[in-house]
Amino acid sequence: MSPDHIKTATLITAKEHLEEVCAELACCKRLAFDTESNGFYAHKEKVCLIQISSLTEDFIVDPIAFKDISALAPLFADPNIEKLFHAGEYDVLCLKRDYGFTFANLYDTMIVARILGTKELGLAAAIERHFGIVISKKLQRADWGKRPLTQEMIRYAQGDTHFLMPLADIQMKLLVEKGRLEDAREAFRDLAALQPSAKSFDPEGCWKLVGREDIGGRSMAILKEIWLFREQQAQSRDRASFRIMPEDLMVRIARAAPETREALAAVRGMSPYILERFCSGLLAAVDRGRHAPPLTRAPSSNAPETKRLSDLEWRTFEALRAWRKSRSEMEGVEPVVIMTTDTMRQLAIHSCRDHGGEPLAPLSDLKRSRYGEDLLKVIAKVKGNGKST
Repeated sequence: MSPDHIKTATLITAKEHLEEVCAELACCKRLAFDTESNGFYAHKEKVCLIQISSLTEDFIVDPIAFKDISALAPLFADPNIEKLFHAGEYDVLCLKRDYGFTFANLYDTMIVARILGTKELGLAAAIERHFGIVISKKLQRADWGKRPLTQEMIRYAQGDTHFLMPLADIQMKLLVEKGRLEDAREAFRDLAALQPSAKSFDPEGCWKLVGREDIGGRSMAILKEIWLFREQQAQSRDRASFRIMPEDLMVRIARAAPETREALAAVRGMSPYILERFCSGLLAAVDRGRHAPPLTRAPSSNAPETKRLSDLEWRTFEALRAWRKSRSEMEGVEPVVIMTTDTMRQLAIHSCRDHGGEPLAPLSDLKRSRYGEDLLKVIAKVKGNGKST
């Protein structure tokens, strides 16, 4: 991170140290946070660093060095302390997933950048634009689960929170000038309310692989065995599944159905690394699939089915999307600031299916008061055209 005159962050590697720091931070009105996780490398992702900045100091919490970081819970939940993030959705979800934290009074600089119509949303671009400091991106894909942490990693992580408060000050003035403060507050409340969804391995996920559509039932049985083998290897080695073996290679192996090491080595995309480590396991998986009953169709899913839009609902959705595009251009903001795609879908369904009800029920009070009249006209026009045809 540059410039070098910024004091290096304090590394926290013990529960007692964190408790002392949190007792002091509890007196602050604003704090900036960020996290680093290892999902790009590990089979089961976890939070590996938590960065904190106050007005005067930067801290790096190492939750791998000690497990109990519950001292942070009161800070995140305190409505009197504003918590600043950049692109905080991922951070909030990870912290809720791993530690069960709850959040109140959030501020997200990326959300505000969208509301302000900023073209480059990245934090590094904002820091360079407002403070003239260039942040290196070379550690963006670092394995944050590795220890010991290098000084370079600590300095890099520090940069993700050090500038958030002055950046937020600049943004707040622009938000007020543009009259979009309430939009931001509504988005911050939605951010705090996000809930993580449980991720689990789908043994039938092989049916979703690109390229599997043109292979037969026997090859599909082989592909499923390779799919299960890769997951078993990913778990035992604690590595991300895609780092064990790419999906397109699995499909090609299933199609080739090799019986020997030489035949496996000849499959396009087979690397010496994969061949050396997984040859016997892959050949065994191919053999199991070859002797298993052919698979000709995917099993029915237990997942809740997304309701298909009727013709009227689809036309309403498309009309709402066109209106959103026009309105976002007029207001100089990203379309998602006007309305999310999911909200448009809900609105299209509700306005067409709930006869006699409130057609704008899926909208917040803010959106209803600001756009309600226009939206009712859009919906009525679509329904009117439907009756005339």
